[in-house]
Amino acid sequence: MMRGLGLLVLAAGLAGCVTPSADPRAVRRLDPAELARIEAARPGRPLSLDEVVALARQGRPVTEQLEVLRSTGTRHALTPSEALRLKAQGVAPEVLDALAEAQARWAQDEATADKVRREQAAQAATERARAEAYRRAWRDAEWNSSLYLNYGAPFGSPYYRYGRPWGPGGFGWGIRYGR
Repeated sequence: MMRGLGLLVLAAGLAGCVTPSADPRAVRRLDPAELARIEAARPGRPLSLDEVVALARQGRPVTEQLEVLRSTGTRHALTPSEALRLKAQGVAPEVLDALAEAQARWAQDEATADKVRREQAAQAATERARAEAYRRAWRDAEWNSSLYLNYGAPFGSPYYRYGRPWGPGGFGWGIRYGR
């Protein structure tokens, strides 16, 4: 019996050593084909204005130029003089409009992201203040508990009573003797 139990424990121990570990921190290597697919899906760097002019001078159709601008995420805040210069150098008005629209869309996205960040910061500050008030109330209640029992509510509370804990003063049956 003991021999069978010993063999069972030994087999379980060896099986535990043989099983592969499912460590979530283990490094998983990418094969070159998967890496090339990921790199191909990543948008390229944004084009400069000189590259936009060179793209227009290559004789590519406007739709292809717009697709290149969209795929690279190119946006520029064009001044009127820059727009005139680009138009004189052969850039199509549709491409200029696309650059302006991309800039406006980026500005709107940034404003929305800033608003969300501010709201999240305000919400976090409110939560921190609420938690601090809760901790402070418990901390103050520890040393103030005798005041609540003997004198009612603290000053400033709607249940605060002026005077002594037993009333405004005096004793007896409605006769104010004392104060």
